[in-house]
Amino acid sequence: MISVILTALSLVIFLAALRKANRISAMSHVMAHQVASSAANLQQALAILQAERESCHDESVRLEARLRDSDRVRSEIARAIDLVEQAKSDLNDRVRATPAQQSPLVAGAPAVLADAAPVAPARTLPVFVNRIVRSADVASAVL
Repeated sequence: MISVILTALSLVIFLAALRKANRISAMSHVMAHQVASSAANLQQALAILQAERESCHDESVRLEARLRDSDRVRSEIARAIDLVEQAKSDLNDRVRATPAQQSPLVAGAPAVLADAAPVAPARTLPVFVNRIVRSADVASAVL
């Protein structure tokens, strides 16, 4: 009788252990599924980050090219401004030199011509040159 009771008790313990093992197995399957899902999500996130990195790299290359182009244009503008300033100084030198060269001719001219028309001060530069110089000064101030 004791052996039957012990056998029944061992069967109850065995069935309880088997039930717990079955639950643990089901939980491990669920956990394996969650781990696989997490791994797939991580792979997807990695692919998105790599694509974002590529697009950022491409954008960086484009921006660097635009910066180089802007630097080139800026240097060309600076060269053009220097040329305009040089032309302005050349024109100023020519305008100043021209009255100095004509003064001996005026001294030798008859007094009637000298008194007939008062000499108006000559403009140092034509209007369009002044406009170009002012716009160049504004452009250099902006840069």
